[in-house]
Amino acid sequence: MIIKSQLSDTQIPDVSVIIPTYNRISMLEEALASVFSQDIDGIVEIIVIDDNSSDGTSEIVSEKYPNIRLISLKQNVGACVARNLALNEARGNYIAFLDSDDLWETNYLKTQLAALEGNERCLCISALVVWNTVKDQRKTYLQKPNLKRFTSPFHQLLTAGSFISTPSSIVFPRQVFSEVGLFDETYRLSGDNDLYIRCLLAGYSLIFTELPTAICRRHNQGQMTDIKNIEMRRKIRLARADKFYCLVENCVDIVPIEQIYAEINKYFASTYFRNKYLGKWLSLSIKSARHVNLFYALSNIIYDIRGQLRIGTKLRIIFYYLKKAVAI
Repeated sequence: MIIKSQLSDTQIPDVSVIIPTYNRISMLEEALASVFSQDIDGIVEIIVIDDNSSDGTSEIVSEKYPNIRLISLKQNVGACVARNLALNEARGNYIAFLDSDDLWETNYLKTQLAALEGNERCLCISALVVWNTVKDQRKTYLQKPNLKRFTSPFHQLLTAGSFISTPSSIVFPRQVFSEVGLFDETYRLSGDNDLYIRCLLAGYSLIFTELPTAICRRHNQGQMTDIKNIEMRRKIRLARADKFYCLVENCVDIVPIEQIYAEINKYFASTYFRNKYLGKWLSLSIKSARHVNLFYALSNIIYDIRGQLRIGTKLRIIFYYLKKAVAI
């Protein structure tokens, strides 16, 4: 692998790796190390966008990594705008995003690019390892739409969010962004879901690789999935349903728009319930009923409560056997 920051007019990188970052220099360096370790032949262009960090990110990257293209921003703009600025500079045949708190196994790019080779109008999505760094627990997920629960990938993207947990696990042909546009900068959250819907509407197919070569780190250092962002995410998802529903309806069979609204409110009601915001949970459960019917809301309320009781029962059983083991 050849890493270049300066390219001649005739040199086209095989892949451009785009890494937005904000105040995560230690994690960023680990992410960069995972890029440097990639087992591929060809030219790789790495673009780091420092979103106005205050921890010396730009200075450290500039000094320690001369082969990296660095874009230093004078004000914080958010991940979508940062990625778009890098996309305007990127020259690779393929685009791979890596969040600065995520990692790649050494065979990530090799696996993804091999899957895309010879396949036109396709995006490639890797299986994912979710690493809870606080509890040091890892789980592997195949990132595919749940077609037992949803009528189509569109249905899942509009109501329950993306089946692609992080842009760090997807590789795009460069022409995608010329055809469907860049990330929507209207909102600071969930801009990747908007992009995936536009790609599917434009007729792009999804290739799923089952090797878990991307690693998404869950931690407590200011992730956008924090509880404080729940209401903002709900409003964005409702706005996205309004934006895309008519276009999706013309492509595939999908449930009525009122059902979409109900499912969105139900999804976030359950999120509030799991985090013990019972007033918000009840309020959104009632809102979901207004879009469909009372039975729908009541069944979801019962489902949430039963789920919590099952968890409680399991914990009581575990504690019971732990006490017996200690007694022995």
